[in-house]
Amino acid sequence: MRSQQSLAESFLFILLIVAIVGLLWLFSPFLEALFFAMILATATYAIYQKLLLKVNSETTASALMSVGVFLTVIAPVTYLLLEVGLQVGQVYGEAQHWLSMQTPQTFAEMNRNLVNIIPIPEDTQAQLIQQLHDNAGKIIKFAQETIVFLVRGVFGSTTSFLTFVLLAVFAMFFFYRDGHKIAQHLKVLSPLENHYDMMIMSRFSNLSTILLLSVLGVALVQGVTFATVAWLLGLPGLFLGMAIAVTSFIPVVGSALIWIPVASFLVFQGQYVEAGAVVFIGAVINGFLIDNVLRPILIRRISMTLHASGEGLEVANHTMMTILSTFAGLIHFGIIGLFFGPVIAALAITIFDVYALKHSDLLDRT
Repeated sequence: MRSQQSLAESFLFILLIVAIVGLLWLFSPFLEALFFAMILATATYAIYQKLLLKVNSETTASALMSVGVFLTVIAPVTYLLLEVGLQVGQVYGEAQHWLSMQTPQTFAEMNRNLVNIIPIPEDTQAQLIQQLHDNAGKIIKFAQETIVFLVRGVFGSTTSFLTFVLLAVFAMFFFYRDGHKIAQHLKVLSPLENHYDMMIMSRFSNLSTILLLSVLGVALVQGVTFATVAWLLGLPGLFLGMAIAVTSFIPVVGSALIWIPVASFLVFQGQYVEAGAVVFIGAVINGFLIDNVLRPILIRRISMTLHASGEGLEVANHTMMTILSTFAGLIHFGIIGLFFGPVIAALAITIFDVYALKHSDLLDRT
């Protein structure tokens, strides 16, 4: 009898694995959109609950929240990606044309003029100019390949992003309306104690909220700051501000992908004061103050509001984990992976913590 029961349990476990793998394979074209919708719905679920108290209808509140999130988050980001993608495509074409027109002689002459303004000894300038002249062809080829890599790596997923926007909005409606039922059902199916299930769900919810609000907040501040300065300098402030806002999602390099080429262009045009102002705003204001001072403050404030300070949010507060998980998400999922990477890393850390708590009596902590 016992062997028959064990055989039945093993068979049921195999069926469960087959069912999970089958569902993942079936929904694999939509997993990114569903995960994105789940992050957005989880991050804004507290607002949905407040709205539900006013309208007293789950269907109406879910519809209003889905439309609201689309208009305030998804639509602006989609527009930014489209606009920046179009502009970058145009700039990419012009840059490729300009590079194709360059010869080692013209490139060396341009570099000679640039090196002459650098405050270094004349013999060092001569050696640098000679090195640039000898490697001009390689430098031009490297510049062309770099432009192609940046365009494909950063903005190559703009079109694919549009394909799952509608699906994400559609899925958000059901995550809002049935989210509490889904969570309860997962707790029932999970063999873990309920407090461990709540620990995993709570940390996922808190990190989703912190990531969404901090990333969008920093992007808005950096974009508005740079757009204002660009407009005062006579540059296309709206476009540059949008480009800065989008690239601010990327850690470490971030908005430097925009302001360094802008400053270089101004230097080539002889506008050294304007170039210095762009470098100051990009490196000091956006790169240091906003990114390294304002972002941690914003994360701490949001964590305190959620009463989540110290609750396993290492990915949001740890620089190395943030950088690695964000870049990994960018590589695997494209631009939307900027959100996916840290969330997946945080879930992994949470599961490690659950394991450590559940088997604390078996672990050697000496």
